[in-house]
Amino acid sequence: MNIQAKQNIEEKIRLILIESISSLEKDFEGMLRRHAADGLLRSGNTIKATMNMIADLSANLYSEILSHIDVLSLKYYSTIETDIADLARAAQEKLKVETIAKFQKSTEMAGKPKLYERMLPEVEAEMANNLATFQNNLNAKIIEIKQSTQRSPLEKVLWLFEIIILVTSIFVSGMWFKDPQGNYEPVVVALTLVMPLIYLVIRRISKQ
Repeated sequence: MNIQAKQNIEEKIRLILIESISSLEKDFEGMLRRHAADGLLRSGNTIKATMNMIADLSANLYSEILSHIDVLSLKYYSTIETDIADLARAAQEKLKVETIAKFQKSTEMAGKPKLYERMLPEVEAEMANNLATFQNNLNAKIIEIKQSTQRSPLEKVLWLFEIIILVTSIFVSGMWFKDPQGNYEPVVVALTLVMPLIYLVIRRISKQ
């Protein structure tokens, strides 16, 4: 990945994490106060609300990363998808440290600390689902980037050659029309045979 683009994405992720952790702290404390006022603090509702917060933060992290990729207008290269996925996965691991700590605290506040170990796999499974969704969306976005990336120099040359052959074919056909007795047929046939071959080569290059 271009060093500047990578640094930009890393900085964006750092800012997203700061905002996410701050939001988690604020929302978690607010939830505890509401549940205490409603008499729900020492119940499964506190645990469930925390799990929902964690799922939302995880999904939002990936959504923010995808949105930022659109802003950067990245060019395609062979490992772009892996590079971005690795950055996102590392960010998720950092966020996970904070969110799991809050989840454990929620089980303690609910008076059911033993549920932490029992329900942790469910929390991690939701994170894994969010990651899988992100990877699918990222793949679609990378396909779009690949299709919109500028053609390679070789592909440009072949397209130019294709145009030259087309123009030449039209010109020779015109001369043949004016002079039916002229020996133009072999040239026209050769040109019309070469054109589809060049197109097939261009298609093959564009798929690489």
